[in-house]
Parts: sequence; structure tokens; C-alpha cells
Amino acid sequence: MDLLFTFSKTKYIYRKCSTKEDFIKGLQAFTQKRYSNYTVLYIAYHGRKNRIYFGKEYITLKEIADVLEGKLNGKIVHFGSCSTLNTTESNITDFINRTGCSFVSGYKKDVPYIESSAFELLYFNVLNTYRTYTTINKNIISKYPTLVDILRFTIF
Repeated sequence: MDLLFTFSKTKYIYRKCSTKEDFIKGLQAFTQKRYSNYTVLYIAYHGRKNRIYFGKEYITLKEIADVLEGKLNGKIVHFGSCSTLNTTESNITDFINRTGCSFVSGYKKDVPYIESSAFELLYFNVLNTYRTYTTINKNIISKYPTLVDILRFTIF
């Protein structure tokens, strides 16, 4: 994120949450009016199928949607966590419909840190350049097809 700020002036807010309770508070804070200009919610934690972890605690996509219901209109949610989007399409569709986000992206498998970090730098650069799901999806897949495939990156 520091690199994106340095080279493209992408503003960001970094919030580290070590418990599920802190994470939920962070999600609620993101929905406040003062953060309305931030278009991407980037969730980077350890993950497993349909969930992210905080030590031994975890939260599911459904629980995240419960907190953010109707509060992410026009926002993009990126799960920078292993395997979180390795779930049913109905779970992801429910998340999108309930939160109102424009789309969700992330990984369907466990991903190596260096490769996924490099890819996310490229991905966030694409997010800064394009605004619609179609153009973002087209550009990320056409520019970086090998990384998309290796990381099992997906956009819904």
C-alpha cells in the first residue's frame, strides 16, 4: 500500500485487528461517512474456505455481510487471504447482494505471500485505472493471465 501511495498517490487507511471483535469494529468504522471516498475494502488476513482468521477465531462471509448489510454501495471488496473465496457461488452472491458492493475479488486457494503481494500491487493499480467490473476483470485477466491462473484469483 505504501508503494501505491508513493507512486500513484493512492490514499489508504491501515487498521490491524487481532480479534474478531476488533475486526467487526473496523468494518463498522469503514461504513462511516468520513470514509465515503474510499472505494476498496481490502481485507488481508489468514483465510480458509468461506472465512478469515484472527488466531483461533474466525469470521465467515455471512457474518461479515451481517455487519455490512446495505452499507457498501459502489464499493469493491478484496479478500487478500488464502482460500476465502473457495466457497459456493451462492455464498458470494449473497455477500454481494446483502452488502450492496459492486463486486468481490480474492483467491480460491492458499497463495504464496510474495506472488500474491506482487499480484495485488498490479491489481490495485488496475483498480486505480478502471472503474467498472467489466473493464477491471478484462484488464486483469488479459494483462496477468498466468498469475490469475496460478493464484486462482477470481472476481464476482
